[in-house]
Amino acid sequence: MRQTIALALIFVGIASLILFTSTDVFTLFARQHTFVNISSAGNDINCVDCHHRIQNELNNSAFHNDLSCEDCHRFTGTGITFASGDNASATPGKEAHAAYTPRCLDCHGGGGTLIDGKFAPPAPAFNESTISDYTAHKKLVLKAKNSNMSVGENEACLVCHTNYSCEISYSYFYNINYKLENWNFNSFSYNGTRYYDVQWAKSGAKHEFLSLSKIKCTKCHKNIYDALVNGTEGGTNEDYLTHSPIEIDTGEGGGKDWDTDNAWNHTRYHYIPSSYRSQWVNNSYCLKCHNVKKYAEEHPSDASTYDLSNVTADTNSTNVHCAEALTCATCHGQNKTKEVIDDDEKGGEGHSVNGSYGGFVDDVASNYARTFNGDICMGCHEAAVHPDGQGQCSRCHEWGYADVYIESEPSGSAKNN
Repeated sequence: MRQTIALALIFVGIASLILFTSTDVFTLFARQHTFVNISSAGNDINCVDCHHRIQNELNNSAFHNDLSCEDCHRFTGTGITFASGDNASATPGKEAHAAYTPRCLDCHGGGGTLIDGKFAPPAPAFNESTISDYTAHKKLVLKAKNSNMSVGENEACLVCHTNYSCEISYSYFYNINYKLENWNFNSFSYNGTRYYDVQWAKSGAKHEFLSLSKIKCTKCHKNIYDALVNGTEGGTNEDYLTHSPIEIDTGEGGGKDWDTDNAWNHTRYHYIPSSYRSQWVNNSYCLKCHNVKKYAEEHPSDASTYDLSNVTADTNSTNVHCAEALTCATCHGQNKTKEVIDDDEKGGEGHSVNGSYGGFVDDVASNYARTFNGDICMGCHEAAVHPDGQGQCSRCHEWGYADVYIESEPSGSAKNN
């Protein structure tokens, strides 16, 4: 009998402990017949009694920690009528009773919103009814909008802006092959499928908003980081590094040092010395191309060196929230500030704007999907496929001949026969 009573007490204790620790609403069981007077103006009910975990997240948040629960969850800008006990205007609510789940764009859409004296800025491009194709993350936002995991596009916002953990699966082409003669395509094909999974494990707190410095492009785009930093071993020549011409052979016979000198007469914009690649491939490096406006604001000396005020005008970086989806032609097409120019040390007109093939970069952008554009250019501009002092300059620079096999990120392995 004593054993039975003891087991019963243990069972009740364990059940109570489980109930206490597995729910945030245990306080509801106390004073359940004591009703709160809600007749005064404002909210008389303490949301934190049930949602203390969310309060803790907001206390550790870089943003929104100065907003009340009502500022977001009873936002008046949507036209929703919420429950109210304010004297003669008392109502049980219409579209919602106590609160609603807001879309981030309820405040950050349109031209932005003033909330409790604080301005919530708009998210450019995402605040439009139709998101432009030049907007990076457009697919992510649309997929989030069509999912049922969060309201509206919120899931896409949470992935970057909060401690919400995410898993992303990419699938894209494995490699491309193409042949050029006189800068005309004789053939082009893409082959295979590459699958790449990313897991950005965070605390899972979706009310804990991150400071902008803690949002890392490479956490979701690790395939690109690997392509720029690791790539594929290139033997005696450079490594196979794709996505951007991050480095190229040095001291090719004629004394030209391609990492620090070129026909533009300034340090190469994309260049990173091999010993610094792992540190320098970061948000700032991504912004160099994908948000020139922001990079110029953060690096005024580079803005002057590379004429980034005019380059910014060539891009759509003033119209995007975070990053622009672009092609090489965005900056290097005809009539752009950094259009392709001749290199007097290599001979031949190549595909510069002064030659017969000046429209090559624009033709690639017009006739091939954006996903292929960078790899087409990298088929020649990867360091490892650039002949190393073998007297073959005219093959590309004069005759426009190439027979390229190049793999997509992260491997980037390539051949130019």
